[in-house]
Amino acid sequence: MNKLAQLFIVLSILAVSNAILQGIINVKHFQSLLEEGIKSKDISTLYHSIKGLKQLNVKLPNLCEDIKNSKYDIKNIEHVFYLTNAAELTGCQNFLLPDVLGTPAKVLNNKDVTIPEIYYAVYSLKAIGRGSVYDREDGLKNLIQMLKKDDSPANYGYVFGLCEHMGCQAWTVMHAENALLAADETDGRALHFEGGLPVTSLVLSTIIRSFKSVKKPSPLTPDQKHKFGAYLLSRRSASAPRTVASLIEAAKILADDQPTPICIVFKDKKYITSETDSIEFSVTDLVGRAIPNLKPDEVVAQSGTRLADDVVVLSKQPLTQKPNEPSTFVLNLSKIKSQYGLYKISLSTGSKSANFNVAVLGEIQVSSVEIGVGDVDGTTSPKLTTVAYPNKMAEVLQADHLQKMSVKFSIRDKFNKPALVQQAFLHVASLQDEREAIYVAEPDHAKNYKVELNVGAMGKHLDYVSGSYSVSVLVGDSAVSAPLAWRLADVKLSFGRDAVAESKSPRGRGPLPEISHVFRAAEPRPPRALSDVFSLACAAPLLLLLILWGSLRLNFSLFPFTPSALLFHVALGASLSLYGLLWVKLSMFDTLRYLLPAGGLTFLAGQRLLRRLARDKAAR
Repeated sequence: MNKLAQLFIVLSILAVSNAILQGIINVKHFQSLLEEGIKSKDISTLYHSIKGLKQLNVKLPNLCEDIKNSKYDIKNIEHVFYLTNAAELTGCQNFLLPDVLGTPAKVLNNKDVTIPEIYYAVYSLKAIGRGSVYDREDGLKNLIQMLKKDDSPANYGYVFGLCEHMGCQAWTVMHAENALLAADETDGRALHFEGGLPVTSLVLSTIIRSFKSVKKPSPLTPDQKHKFGAYLLSRRSASAPRTVASLIEAAKILADDQPTPICIVFKDKKYITSETDSIEFSVTDLVGRAIPNLKPDEVVAQSGTRLADDVVVLSKQPLTQKPNEPSTFVLNLSKIKSQYGLYKISLSTGSKSANFNVAVLGEIQVSSVEIGVGDVDGTTSPKLTTVAYPNKMAEVLQADHLQKMSVKFSIRDKFNKPALVQQAFLHVASLQDEREAIYVAEPDHAKNYKVELNVGAMGKHLDYVSGSYSVSVLVGDSAVSAPLAWRLADVKLSFGRDAVAESKSPRGRGPLPEISHVFRAAEPRPPRALSDVFSLACAAPLLLLLILWGSLRLNFSLFPFTPSALLFHVALGASLSLYGLLWVKLSMFDTLRYLLPAGGLTFLAGQRLLRRLARDKAAR
């Protein structure tokens, strides 16, 4: 690898590690999903909904009867785990029947048990007060041997979880770094473990809790925290209770692990107008809480650039922390509120930064509007009439297919400065029906817009239907607070007598004509006499064969008059007859339907016949 490539990789890593997450986990939205989940009769849905709400510190109603009457399989250790732990989280252990102990005990006595089954069994017993059944030393040795056979991230997560119960967090601390190295990276921006969100949540939560229990700093680097946080944000569309509970658990434990990944999002609007000159940002952790120990002067707008021409409009401007709202920071943009357009703002908190696009919305008006009709060949100049916004031209213009219609206008902002917009059109619509056409208005070097329409050429867009039409100016832009639609004038268009008026529905507003397919006509047959001659010519070899058989006198002495021989010749004759019928009356599919059983019969009978002939020949 050359030095340039190495430099590029280093810069890419630094760019990611210094980035700020642009999004948060919507806790209120997920809370409503989980509250719906506790109404479910399925034990898995019920358990994960209870677990998620507990993590959000939501007060739960009495769910003991719901847990007792939920649907589960008492022989399924995973269902028993959900049942017992749901009962523990809600304080409903007394509602459990004694037979729930049988499945965990049976699993632990099984020689072919898997690591997840051990995890479910141990934590099922722990939930009902029988947590000391799995010895730490022998249990850990057994788990290590099982990991050698399958060292998947999920199995590591389950072993780390079992170590939390057995008190062997020191082993977790020793092996956490290797487990983290097994994380998969997506586009250099996100980290997750094989198995998706539940496995990622299990591994992260068990590792961070184990390190806290032994009072050691987290093994996660800031870069890893950022990438795991980016992955969690990419799963914000989760709706299943299991996925939601895993997302909340991972997000909360990652947010509690200091220094936490920083998230910046727009709190409300992403634009300013002439009436408002500030934008509010929320600077929080992954779950929307204020960042502890974050100083107000650390949130700075490092630069602001206008996207249209890359002009820098602000530099190193501190944001103001909103009173009584420690997570809300206000960016004042009063300096640029008169310069409408799109801007890129670079915000930073310490060494981390992120770019945000904001819009300065302005008010526009159409001025210096002139409209008129002239000859296409230029023999007469258009007679232009000035119209003031928002009035409509009193006179109805007349134009035929030998003339052109000209429209000129300029767009100005609130401060009467010429402005360019992203969209400027001239809309021509029929007053009798739904026919319409839209034409693009292009600006010149002086920022004046002009449209010249050849009436004859307009005919193909309006189906060559003469009549009265309205002419409107349409103006819009992403940096304009309100688009503009102004009916400028009415015009009576005549496309001439030679124009073909097509009586059809307007384009795009009705069903298209039905397409009827006509197969090619059959070729004419030859005369009957000619067909008979060629048929006799084709049958001549068969006739010759019959004549030779008659003169030579066929010898049937060696023909074995056995069922297999007779069946073979009958089936073979039937197959040949089917080929003849194919040309006369049968279709290909009918022929195949009859040919398959006849062919199979021919094969079986022929094989038996040949075997008999070979045996008779050997006997002679």
